[in-house]
Formats: sequence, structure tokens, C-alpha cells
Amino acid sequence: MQTKLITMAVSLVGEFGLESGQMRSDELRSHIQTQLSAHGIPLRWAITAIDANRQIAHVEAVVTID
Repeated sequence: MQTKLITMAVSLVGEFGLESGQMRSDELRSHIQTQLSAHGIPLRWAITAIDANRQIAHVEAVVTID
């Protein structure tokens, strides 16, 4: 088993978000976990920055891979 640090940008705008187009927190959490699962099994992750102008969250995560 190997651990890997992942960084990625995730859009804060979802198809089924609020009237403003932003995702609800549970939708965002699910979306981030889905994106991370493509890289391995997430051990922990955090939103490290938000770009309000571009509506993007920057995420850092530690994942395990076989």
C-alpha cells in the first residue's frame, strides 16, 4: 500500500445547486469524495483555498493506492 498527496481544483457550481448555482455543502462533499476516489482511497482531505471569482475550491488530500 502506498500513500499519495493529491491536489485538485473543484467547481463550486453544481447542476442541482441553490438558485445562485452554488452546490450545497453535502453535494460538494460528495462531489469531492467522488473525484478523489478516481485517485485512490481518500484517508483525509481538506479544502485549502476558495477562489470566489472563479467559483473553485482547491482541495488537498492524502489517498492510498495498491
